[in-house]
Amino acid sequence: MPTRIKPEQARIGMYVHGFAGNWLSHPFWRGHFMIASDDDLLRVRNGGTDIFIDATKGFSVSPTESPAAQEAILVTRAAPGMRQMPPVTSTPTPPKRPSRRVVSPPAFGKADEARAAALAQRSTKVVKALFDDCRLGRSIQTPQILEVVRDIADTLERSGTAFASVTRLRTKDDYTYTHSVAVCALMISLAREIGMAPDAVRDLGTAGLLHDIGKLQIDEAILRKADGLDIEERAHIARHPELGHAMLSVETGLPAAALDVCLHHHERLDGSGYPFGLDQTSITPAARIAAICDVYDAMTSHRPYRRGMPPIEAITMMAGTSGHFDQDLLFRFMRSIGVFPTGKLLRLRSNRLAVVLPAARPDCLPVVRAFYDTVGTQFIEYVDAAVSDRPEDDQAVSQEDPAVWFSNEWTEMSVQIITGSPLAPVPIGS
Repeated sequence: MPTRIKPEQARIGMYVHGFAGNWLSHPFWRGHFMIASDDDLLRVRNGGTDIFIDATKGFSVSPTESPAAQEAILVTRAAPGMRQMPPVTSTPTPPKRPSRRVVSPPAFGKADEARAAALAQRSTKVVKALFDDCRLGRSIQTPQILEVVRDIADTLERSGTAFASVTRLRTKDDYTYTHSVAVCALMISLAREIGMAPDAVRDLGTAGLLHDIGKLQIDEAILRKADGLDIEERAHIARHPELGHAMLSVETGLPAAALDVCLHHHERLDGSGYPFGLDQTSITPAARIAAICDVYDAMTSHRPYRRGMPPIEAITMMAGTSGHFDQDLLFRFMRSIGVFPTGKLLRLRSNRLAVVLPAARPDCLPVVRAFYDTVGTQFIEYVDAAVSDRPEDDQAVSQEDPAVWFSNEWTEMSVQIITGSPLAPVPIGS
């Protein structure tokens, strides 16, 4: 027998049997499903209608906690180097809803966008000409490659987000070339983010520009095929790293990183990649950087047969894929492009912990909600802030593991923070 509950009673693991009211009154197109993610839970709670759950297929309503358990709330465990918070014996004043929601400023202006679009068009034209020469058996013109890398690097000093935005729009005829330009830019940004030396940044930019050069030897009909590929076609495309490496091996003046990235940018830390199925002990930092940048650009780019994902969706999927990407580098990549998954726990430069709020628009800076002071080890009133490297904004300095700081009820807690609700009691040891 389905049980009717209030939306605020919903939690992950419950099986939704239906909603009260008509089908237009709730945010889901289906009526029967498991609440399996923070996003599902947030939408159920914000749906404004009671729900019916089936306890035989999922969790039921939590039993009422004892008064003692209700008083022992919101206990944190100190992160390494932090002092342990003493157990609380009474209910602290919960964080309050922010007095106003921060309106996130645009990540770039019209002038930045126009400048980036001009450079993307110019760079793509040069790369196409270089690749066409390679297709005809001519040598790679290293000076021209370095000139493109230098132009991209200079533009990224002004606005990397604008450049990444305009390169996502491409036609079926220039995808390979624009993708190469975009990966070059993303690798330069990430290399700078992690503090690499200028020469190393230049080498990684060159590697990004040439990483897919092996596709010049792949049948274009397969590369442009709109529907699914068969096993033979997939195997044919999977040859492009080795084909590209063979092309670059006969050239002079190219950095070693270019050959490494060309051959290994499809390898994955868990050994599931190709062409060699290397594990994490055999994959270089350059190849790890390239893997992140290549996949992100491919996922967010518009193609003739599909629209690209919004950046936030691509980053969320990448962060949720276990064993593929270096997680430390992926977080630094998030910083470099200014995109973080909704609900992620961050430590800010201001020594506060904050949760990433849903993005209002894809072209705006991320906004977080700070709720905890790491110096005073205490909860604070909610404060919303934009995150960027600008002096007037806060900055994300690390990603944090909720289990280190809070109890196992983080899913519940993060939803309350995102919705601006007062934090509910969390039992000790739960």
